[in-house]
Amino acid sequence: MQFSNHLKYLNKVKIKVMGDELSPNPAVVISNHASLADAFVIQHLSRLSTKSERDAKDGLPHNRNLKLPIVNFFSWFLIWRVPTIKILTHLLKTDENWELEESSILYVFAKLLKSKFSEWVALFPEVNVWTPEGYKVQQQIGEKYFLPKLENLLYPRYPAFYNIITAMSKFKPHPYSNLYDLTILYCRRQGDEVDYQPPTLLEIFSSKEPVTVLVYVKVRSIARIPSKRKKLERYLEHLWKHKDKIMTQIKEENNLHQMRNFNRHTTFSSSISGVI
Repeated sequence: MQFSNHLKYLNKVKIKVMGDELSPNPAVVISNHASLADAFVIQHLSRLSTKSERDAKDGLPHNRNLKLPIVNFFSWFLIWRVPTIKILTHLLKTDENWELEESSILYVFAKLLKSKFSEWVALFPEVNVWTPEGYKVQQQIGEKYFLPKLENLLYPRYPAFYNIITAMSKFKPHPYSNLYDLTILYCRRQGDEVDYQPPTLLEIFSSKEPVTVLVYVKVRSIARIPSKRKKLERYLEHLWKHKDKIMTQIKEENNLHQMRNFNRHTTFSSSISGVI
């Protein structure tokens, strides 16, 4: 059984997916980076990307011949598939501003763009996992450089996203048409309150309270992403400002839902599907 299955089925982790429907076709995936568990959440989403599997009660495809997407993660100058402890450790130490040299971009992405299989390439533009300490430092930097104030997120870094879009603009034709813009939140009940502090992997596996993962999906067109660096930077900043508002609204709606269902731990259906 894959680790993403352990995450859901053996540790009382509930995953609620809202927003647009995912498909197993080739796609670029970007997400906020709330926890190291995010990589396994994305792996699980790939398993939900076919209608047959999403409808399956046990979470496993009834048709074993279903072509599920292969999930690749672009980080630390590499494209990797299996989140090993070594990779996850390096992610914690990655330089926020890492970037491939332009001469290396096509070399790194060529195999992926020419693949005969359906592949997702996932990226965390924030680079670092959200922590209270990291958030506080970024708020201070943001004030110094007049960056938009984000209540729930770290400010996104552009270079890696620029690398991916540059590769796709130079290597055509390619099968990538969709950008899956994910917003991931983790919540647990703490008495009569809801705690949104992102858990560590250890906390997920040792938590006495059920952990609910709330995932909001927005499908965007890759063709509409600007290839010029400055315009792409504004584009990504715009997405993160919207993502920050989405997270605030999800928390407000979930808090209201939890108050109405105080005696049981449930998830909810959000009304924000129309948010840009």
